[in-house]
Parts: sequence; structure tokens; C-alpha cells
Amino acid sequence: MKKLVALFLVLTMMLGGVALAAEEPLRVAWWGSESSNALYLGEADLFTKATGIECEPEYLSWDDYWRKINTLAAANDLPDTLRMDYAYILNYVEKHQLMDLTPLVESGAIDLSKVPDSAISGGRFGEGLYGINAGSNGLCMAVNEKLVKDAGMEVPSNEMTWEEFEAWAIEFHEKTGLYGADLFGLKDYNGVFRIYAREHGEELYNEAQNGAGFKAETLASFFASVKRLQDAGATQNIADAVTDIGKENYPMSKGAAATIFTVTDSYTTYAAVLKDSFGAVPLRILPGAAASKAMFVKPSQFLSISANAEKVEEAAKFINYWVNDEEANLFIAGRRGVPINPEIATLVGQSLNENSMMVFEYMNLMAQYASDLYAPDPQAHGEIADEYNRQAQAVLFGESTPEAAAQALVDYINKALNQ
Repeated sequence: MKKLVALFLVLTMMLGGVALAAEEPLRVAWWGSESSNALYLGEADLFTKATGIECEPEYLSWDDYWRKINTLAAANDLPDTLRMDYAYILNYVEKHQLMDLTPLVESGAIDLSKVPDSAISGGRFGEGLYGINAGSNGLCMAVNEKLVKDAGMEVPSNEMTWEEFEAWAIEFHEKTGLYGADLFGLKDYNGVFRIYAREHGEELYNEAQNGAGFKAETLASFFASVKRLQDAGATQNIADAVTDIGKENYPMSKGAAATIFTVTDSYTTYAAVLKDSFGAVPLRILPGAAASKAMFVKPSQFLSISANAEKVEEAAKFINYWVNDEEANLFIAGRRGVPINPEIATLVGQSLNENSMMVFEYMNLMAQYASDLYAPDPQAHGEIADEYNRQAQAVLFGESTPEAAAQALVDYINKALNQ
């Protein structure tokens, strides 16, 4: 009898251990600002209430996120489901660190039956699907309309050229003492310069991805333009923008800059903090992009599952919830791009606040000025972006000329892509 009781206790403990193991939370990772983190935490709570699956959030700022993800990937300890960006996802795919989601889609665990192929094609690499688009977004120029009109100036049009914008920003500064453009939005390799290169019929990388896709002269002219803006006081000094201080603390958010170049899923951060004091914050395409259709529609971010995920079924439910659940998307309200499920997009569109409606309207407008999305960036893109930042800073600090810095970056790219 004692043996039976002991055996019963052992089995109970073993089953209890299994139950405890089954209750381990789903690890979910993302990058974001303070407002973004609040959004994702709220969505995770809704998911838990709807499914009973507990989440263990892991979130950091953009730069810190990628450093941590790289460390976790090297240790084969990536979270179950994690955010990926188009600029970096290929690196993780090539290292077999992300799961091919095709079987989960085919089984219906992730239901994409109502989603057009164009909305998910960006996550396909080779024969596999490694990321589900969390929402479509695009680059934009947010404008503090009240500041501009108080200066007696016109809000930039979608047809404004880059040269016209430079002159406009300097004139705004001369009239107000404020910045015409926020430098935090100007210095991004993945953003403004990519559009500037496309305006000139070029890309960041050549088709074979074994060298730079732009001429040194193109980058030199861009560096020179930003330097002129800084020297004229039309944007802040690089010394004040070396360290990312968070979007809520940028000059644009403080009402000290008339414009900022950003992505639509970050736009609501600026619109929200400026609304009470300055009112609506309209959106424009980037200067110079109209004639060349240099704009592009991009996945705001991908929802991926790590190759070593311990909770694949739960991770698939999390992604499916993001894509197809009405309550989840009404809560997100398009703040991470236009939903990829058309029925959900229509539902959300009917309930948007003013700021979110501006994003939806802008995305529809931007399609008129867009061409094909660029090819996924090569594995060395991250280190190349870091080198771009070093060269841009050297120009803005007066330590290098635009021509020397541009040639140095081209040389660096050609070497980095052929190692």
C-alpha cells in the first residue's frame, strides 16, 4: 500500500511538472519607444484574455533590441515570437535562425486566406515564408502645420523637390529661429538617403549585391545638403543628435522643428504629443520623390517565430491573433501600419481617430508615388549602416568633406560585400 501511495505521489509530481512546463509563458520580443511599448503590452494582455496564453514580453529601444537579439541568436535562445525588420531579416534567415511559417499557414494555424499575396510577399525568401507583415507602412514627412503657418509660409507640397525643401527649411529657420527639419529623421541610412538615391535612379546596393548601388557623387550631394542645413541652423547640430534620446524627446515632439522624416507607424508618436498644443500634423511624401516615384510601400515589421521556439503552436496563435482578430486590430488602430487582412483594414478604417485616419489616407496617396520595393538588404547591411553613420557624423562635425566621406562609404560597401 505504501508503495502504491509513493508511486501515486511520484506520478502526481511528474504530472504536476508537466503541467507547470505547459504553463511557461510565450516569449514575445519587440523594439519600440515608450508609446510603442505601451501599445504592444496592451495587445499582449488582450491576447492573454482571449486565449489564456500568458506572454513574457521582452522589449528594448531599436539599437539595444538588435544587440540583444544578436546575442540571443548566437546562444540559440531567441524568443518564441519576435519582431523582424526588412533591413535585417535576411541575415537571420540565412543563418537558419527563423522558422519557415509555410506549414503553419497551410494548416490554417496562421490564417492568411483573406490576405492578398502582395501583402505578405516581403516575408518570402527562397521557398520559405519567414515573416508575416504586421502592417504596411511607408516613409513620410510629418509637418507641424501651425508652426509653418505662424511663420507665414506654405506647408510643403508633395511635388516639392529636395533643393526646394532645403531652401524652405532654411527660410523657416531664418523667420522663426526654430529648426526647419529634425536631424534625427535626416540622418538615417535606411530612410531619407535611400529615397534620395532612388530619386537619382539608384539603390543602396547593386543588383548582384556585391557593391554599392549608388554613385559616390550622389551621396556627396546629399551629405553636402544636410551639412548646409546644419550650418544654417535649419536643423540641430550633430552633437545634439549623436545619441538617440527617444522620439518623445526629439525637437519635433517638443514643437521646436517644423518637419521630421519618419515612418508612418512612428508618426502617431509625434501627432499625439503635438495635438494639444499644435493641432493636426499633416503628412507629405519625401521631397523629390514625386517625379521619380521613389517612394515604396514596406512591411512595418515582421512577426516571426524563432527556429528553436519552444511554443510554436502558441506563437502561431499570437501571429494569427494580430492578423485576424477584430478586437486586437481595433486596439492597435493601424498604429503599426495598415492591416494586411482587407476585411480587418475596412473595419479599422471605420473607427479611426484623426491621427490614424491620416496614416490610412497617406498610404493610399503614397501608392501614387511608389515603385517596387527594393530587394532585401545583404547580410552586411547593419555594419554598413553603422559606417554610414560614422561618415555622416564626420561630415557634420567638420572632420571630413562630403566627397571624401561618400567615397569612403562606397569603398567600405564594396569591401564589405566581397569578404
